[in-house]
Amino acid sequence: MNQNKLKYLLQQYFDGTISGDDCEELLSYLKDNPEKVSGVVDEKLLKLDEGPEMNPMQARNVLDHIKADPRFVESKTVKPKTRLLGLFISIAKAAAIITVFSTVGFYFIQKNKTSRNQNQAAVVKSSKILPGGNKAILTLANGKTIVLDNKANGMLAKAGKVEVSKVADGKLTYNTQATGVTAKVIDNALVYNTLSTPRGGQYQVVLPDGTQVWLNSASSLSYPVEFSGNERRVKLTGEAYFEVAKNKDKPFYVTSNNTQIRVLGTHFNISAYSDDQELTTTLLEGSVEMSKNNTQLVLKPGWQAMVSNDADAKQIRVAQANIKEVMAWKNGYFIFNDDNIATIMKKVSRWYDVDVELKGSFANQNFGGTFYRSKGIGELLKNLEKIGKVHFKVSGRRVTVME
Repeated sequence: MNQNKLKYLLQQYFDGTISGDDCEELLSYLKDNPEKVSGVVDEKLLKLDEGPEMNPMQARNVLDHIKADPRFVESKTVKPKTRLLGLFISIAKAAAIITVFSTVGFYFIQKNKTSRNQNQAAVVKSSKILPGGNKAILTLANGKTIVLDNKANGMLAKAGKVEVSKVADGKLTYNTQATGVTAKVIDNALVYNTLSTPRGGQYQVVLPDGTQVWLNSASSLSYPVEFSGNERRVKLTGEAYFEVAKNKDKPFYVTSNNTQIRVLGTHFNISAYSDDQELTTTLLEGSVEMSKNNTQLVLKPGWQAMVSNDADAKQIRVAQANIKEVMAWKNGYFIFNDDNIATIMKKVSRWYDVDVELKGSFANQNFGGTFYRSKGIGELLKNLEKIGKVHFKVSGRRVTVME
């Protein structure tokens, strides 16, 4: 295989667009010629806008990560092309970036690159502060609460014809057990459940219509146990990624912070934390209509719409989206893109379940970088300290940020 073809196939692999045949050819070639990858893998191929230069050792680690994935081992014993395609599309988007940074280390780029302080204060021991995980509480219509992270897999509750089940660590499903869909009604009102994640938690739910929702930390989703009538409505606080089941006769609505998003079937992310200034909707696939206070806007894929959380706000701004940055939380890592320390620590607070206090002014410091969400908070804070006039003190579950 010549270098141009190898680079082309690797590009498709990291983009998640590689075919089953090409994927088999690529992996077979890399197995016999592992040294070839170092000549074609670089930061441009991996789409790292300001990433570090790749060297042969780092490139080899990219290959090792691919080969070490247990699903890759399984793929060598199973024949169908569709298995390979689905497998590698599922891991490519996240693996392409985070593999490099787990090898090279967490890098930061200051807006003012000439100012670097080498005499940094050490981060106080923070080994007891663990990263978040699959944690959530399910609140049923009768007020009963179920702590999902303590429950074994299996049926948790039944509402009419619908069984609520925990099917895997971090995943909840609603399944109608009889033909036809008739919503359970009490006093002419649909029966609603609420799935809530604490700080340091995340969870996935498959709604009764097949719509899949991933909840980020400190978020909640309220939804009927069955969808009736000619529409599907849910309510969100916090952040969630939706893959809405297509049904042209029954549009899907998400309501959050006095804003409504209407879809038929599409993939999108909503960030609607009450302590943020704006609600942001990012569209990956399909089409959505965003509306607030009689102002409406139709969003196209690859773009995001932002509206103030102020109840009286009407103006909706539109900008091209950085999809990798938006979807980083779902794919298991942070991406900081020229962010200030307050924005970064807000995300840190939600994921590591810590309180944050800022002492001083950090207006002239902006940071960029990529970091595993599965890593400890201490490693993250130490890397922040290495490059700017910022120091941290950790006491219990409180992180103080100082100049």
